[in-house]
Amino acid sequence: MNFIDDTKIPNQPYPELREALNIFANEIAEVLRDNLVGIYLVGSIATGDFDLDSDVDFLVVTNTELTEATMISLQNIQAKIHSMDCYPAKHLEGSYISIDDLNDWNAVGQKELYYFDNGSITYERTTHDNQWHVRWILRERGITLTGQKPETILKPIPLNKMVTETKATMLQAMKDFQDKISQPLSFWNSRFGQSFFVLTYCRMLHTLHTGTVQSKKAGMIWAKQFVDPKWADLIDQAWNEREGVRFGVKIGQRSEAPLLDETLEFIEYAVAQIDNIEIQENLI
Repeated sequence: MNFIDDTKIPNQPYPELREALNIFANEIAEVLRDNLVGIYLVGSIATGDFDLDSDVDFLVVTNTELTEATMISLQNIQAKIHSMDCYPAKHLEGSYISIDDLNDWNAVGQKELYYFDNGSITYERTTHDNQWHVRWILRERGITLTGQKPETILKPIPLNKMVTETKATMLQAMKDFQDKISQPLSFWNSRFGQSFFVLTYCRMLHTLHTGTVQSKKAGMIWAKQFVDPKWADLIDQAWNEREGVRFGVKIGQRSEAPLLDETLEFIEYAVAQIDNIEIQENLI
C-alpha cells in the first residue's frame, strides 16, 4: 500500500515501522472494505518526537459501527501484527470509531469505543480515545495511511472544549495520584508512572498555554522555560527516567517515596496554575 502521508512516517528509530504499518493497513482495509473511511496515526508519531520508547497510536474511522464479528477479525489482525519480530508491531495502540460518533460532540468522553491497549491483542470497550485532544491531533496533525484526509471528515475542534477537558483531566489525575502513591505497587507509583505524570502535566500545561497538543518532549522543553525554576531538576529527572520504559521493567518497580512526594507537589503546583494561564485568543 502506498500511504497517502508517506513522507510523514519516520524512518528512525525503527526502519521496520513501515513494513508493520503496511501489513496492518492492508489487512484492515481488506476486512472493512467499503466500510472504511480511513486509517490514521495519532499520538506521538503524529505530534512529533517519535522515539525508541514511543508506542504507535492509531485511529480507524468507519462509515458505520462495527459488529462484534468484525471486531474478532480485526483482533486477529492485531494478534498477527503483534507476532512480528519488531518493536512497533508489538506496540500498536488505538481505537475504531464511526464517522458519526467522530463528529458527535455529545458522544465525546461518553461513548465507549473498541480499543486495543498498548501491546494488547484483545480489544476492550473504553472512552480512552473518545476525547477532544485525540480529535484535535487527528484533524491538525494526523498522518493518513489510507482513506480521506482528516480535515475533510472531521469538523474543527472547539478548543475551549479541549481546554476544559484538559483542566478536568488535571484535577482528576491529581486526586487519583494522591490516593495511589502510598498504596501497593501500581502504575501510579511505579518508576514509569512517576515520570509519566511529571511529563504529562508539563504537556497539559503546554496545551493550556498554546491551545495545541504537542509531544511530551515539546511539553518538557516548554515547561522548563515557563514553570517555576525549582521544578527544573524534577522535569529533567522525569525525562531521563522515561528512557527505557519500552523494556517494561520500570512499570514493575516502585518509585522512591521522596520522589513520589515531590511529583505530587509538582502536580498540585500545576493544577494551581490552570486558571492563571493565558491562552492566545485566536486559539479558542
